[in-house]
Order: sequence, then C-alpha cells, then structure tokens
Amino acid sequence: MTLRSEQPVRTALFDESSCSTAQQFETFSALSTTERVSDECYEFASFRLFPKRRTLLRGDQRIAIGGRALDLLLLLVTRAGNVVSIDDLMRLVWPNVTVEEANVRVQMALLRKVLSQCDEANLAIDTVPNRGYCFVLSVRHHSNRIELDSSRLQRHPALPILPNPTVGRDDAIQIVAAALVQHRLVTITGPGGIGKTTVAVATAKRYAEKCQGLIRFIDLSHVVDGVGAAQAISDALHLAPGYDPFEALCEHLGNEEALLILDTCEHIVEPVAILAEEMLSRCPDLKLLVTSREALRATGEWTHRLPSLTFPAAGEDIAHRDIARFSAIALFIDRVQSSMRFEAQRRDLPMIAEICRKLDGIPLALEFAAARVAELGLREIAVRLDDCFAILTRGRRTALPRHRTLAAAFDWSYGLLSEDEQRMLAHLAALRGSFTAERAIAGCRDGCRRPSEAFYGLFDKSFLGIEMAGEGPMFCLLETTRAYARGVVCSQ
Repeated sequence: MTLRSEQPVRTALFDESSCSTAQQFETFSALSTTERVSDECYEFASFRLFPKRRTLLRGDQRIAIGGRALDLLLLLVTRAGNVVSIDDLMRLVWPNVTVEEANVRVQMALLRKVLSQCDEANLAIDTVPNRGYCFVLSVRHHSNRIELDSSRLQRHPALPILPNPTVGRDDAIQIVAAALVQHRLVTITGPGGIGKTTVAVATAKRYAEKCQGLIRFIDLSHVVDGVGAAQAISDALHLAPGYDPFEALCEHLGNEEALLILDTCEHIVEPVAILAEEMLSRCPDLKLLVTSREALRATGEWTHRLPSLTFPAAGEDIAHRDIARFSAIALFIDRVQSSMRFEAQRRDLPMIAEICRKLDGIPLALEFAAARVAELGLREIAVRLDDCFAILTRGRRTALPRHRTLAAAFDWSYGLLSEDEQRMLAHLAALRGSFTAERAIAGCRDGCRRPSEAFYGLFDKSFLGIEMAGEGPMFCLLETTRAYARGVVCSQ
C-alpha cells in the first residue's frame, strides 16, 4: 500500500528580479526536502508566510493580500497563542500614523477573508473582547539558514495552541506526564468543562520536550463510529485515502515512536476502546492519550479522574495571599482581567469565593461567569447563580457548540445517558448532601429497571463525585449537575 507522508515546507533561494512568478514556483516545487533555506518561514494550516519576501503562499500558489493585512498577519502569527492588543496593532502596523480602531477592523476583515480560503484557517483569528486579537492555530517557525529535513518535520508536535494560560493544573499535568512514561494508554476523565483537553494538550507539550517522535492531536467529537475514528486519525497523519484507514495508519506508524491525543471520546467509547487495543497491539512504540467523560476500560489503560479546581469552604476567611492557594479563584480573576481592567479588592474575595463554590470549581463555568462581570458585577452574578444556566451563556464564538453555554455542555453529556441513567439522575437530584450507593439505589423506584447499573453508569460517566469515608465510599452530585437535573425534570 502506498502512503502519502506529511509534506515538509520547501522554500528556495532565488533572485526574484530575474525569474518570472511561474519560474519561481517551478523552482520552488522542484527543490528536494533537504535543500538549505535562506528565507524565514511561518507555516500554519495550508499556508506559508515569508516575511522577508512579504509573500503568502497556499501550497505553491501566491495569495493576493494587501500590505496592511499582511503586516497584521505577520504580527499575529509571530505572537501566536497570545492576545495582541488593539493599541499594539495600531502602533506596530501603522507606525508614526494616527489611525482609528475602525482601520484595524477593516483590515482584519480583509485578512479573515483571505484565510477563509482554507477551512482549517477559517477561524484562525479569535477576537478577545476589550483586549484585542489572538492567532489560535498551531504555527511552525522555520528560521533563517536552517536545514529542513523531512523526518524532523514529520515529528514536530502539531498541537493546538491554548488560548488562555493554564491555571491550577500543574499537579495534574505532572501526574499524567509521569503516567505516559510508564503506560501506553492514558485516559483523562471528568465531567464536561473540567478541563480535560487543556490538561491533555499541556501534558503533550511537556512530553514533547523529551520525545523526538511524532505527536498529533485528533478531535473525535464529530465522529460517530470506529471507522470514522480511524479515518480521523489517518487524516491527522496526512495519509493517502485508502480502502482501509485502520490498516493504513497501522502501516504508517509501524515501529514509529508516536503519541496520539484522542480528544472527546465519550460518545464512541466502546469503538475507541477496540481501536486503541488494536493499534497498541500492532504499533509497539505508540502511546495514546485519551480524553473522555468515561474511561475506555481497555486493556492496559491507566486513568486519571480530573478534579475540580480548589476553592475555600463556606465561611472561610480569605486574604490576597490566599488567592494562589485556591486555583478556582486564581482562574476566575485571570479570566475577568482578560475582558476588563480588574483588581480584586479584599471586599471582593468573599463574593468571588461564593461564585467558585456555586460553580463547583469547574473551569468552563468560571470562564462563563467571568465573561459577565463587566456587565452584571460580582454581587449580581453571585446572587443569580442559583439559576446559573440562565446567565452562563456567553462562551467564545469560536468554541465548539457544546462549549458555548453551560447548558450546552450538560446537554452533550445528558444526551449520552440511557433512559435508566436519566431517571436515576433525576432521583439523585432530590437527595441533599452525600449518600451511599445503597441508599441511592434503594430509593430509585421511578421506572428505573436496573437501578444499580444506572447508578454506577452515572459514576463511570463522571456525573457523580466520590469521597472515601470511615463507613465506605460516599457519593454526591455537583451543585451545577443538580441544578441541571432539576431543570430537566421541570421541563418534562
């Protein structure tokens, strides 16, 4: 079977004044992958940007782009993953010229139209309200006078750029990174919005510092079965279309050292478990890092249940020196500061702590709440969080649909439950505090045919928390989960 390997960047040193554009492209295409490069290049999606020649290519085709739009693109690409303020954009793109913010918006619209020629780059630039813009695609920088060796480029980690700093997850990243050294299949589990993808990407970046092998991130949220999952992985590896994507990817990986991040697997957990076992049995140097609200329960799997961020207990007095100790508070303040000028005062800390408690320290929920501080204020948010699903409705426009509101995140999880599990969840929402499995199972008589199986199914799918007490394991619902379950019952 003939496989198409990932094509590295190829550039040429030539005299533009003595060659026609067609000749330049012909020379460009004819170069070997180990030619010495004289032009600095930034590569993202299907584009290559050459700053010195002020040229943007898609494949081998020169893309028409205005000078200001090109300057904007270069500035954003060189600061990929970081927010570039509107003031910086105007100062650096229009030096020594007084312009209005409208100029930035016009050029940004033109730039986005250029990038929209490639589906992968259609949402490359994220607008950060009241702050500026962020280039969110993965960028590979090839500096001046370097050798572009195809084997090196294939192994360059292709990981998403995290749009925000990772807060409060150093311990989890360290634990998962250590597990990857010892195990070939590592799964991060936890409820929706807890930050599984963030931890997986951050862990892979740390793993890449010591690993020379291929690293790829594959989003499986749109996949519906095992064949689709194998095809998605093959696409991420840039393999030629074939009759059997699974055979193609196993042949391609072979004895390759590789780490694949399989993200969002809970809706196809059984086919992914089968696929993972088969891939690991045939590719001895392959490792898999999986994110899922439910463990795969595959052979050799090591799981880490990601906890909520930490917050103070009700009534606990906190001062500024305690902020770093409570990761939920630290993240909330960081996200508020990303949308407005904000310095937390001592009088603000009890309200912030209350918001963090009501939202169970769930990062996604905290980000939604932080986005509304400028509009509602801390006190109003703290009061209205009793109906958190009514106000936490402003996720990033570029986020996946299930992450644009808190309700959407729960809808995704709830839709994966069986009828028995949905009935059990409605029953548990009426229980206050912690409860034993025996009490929960015995009390569920509302049409639940297999209450024991339904109860432990909810635990497996990260709907239940657990604490080990003297009398045995005690289970509980997060308050956000309880509020959602009650809302579902009321709407039926």
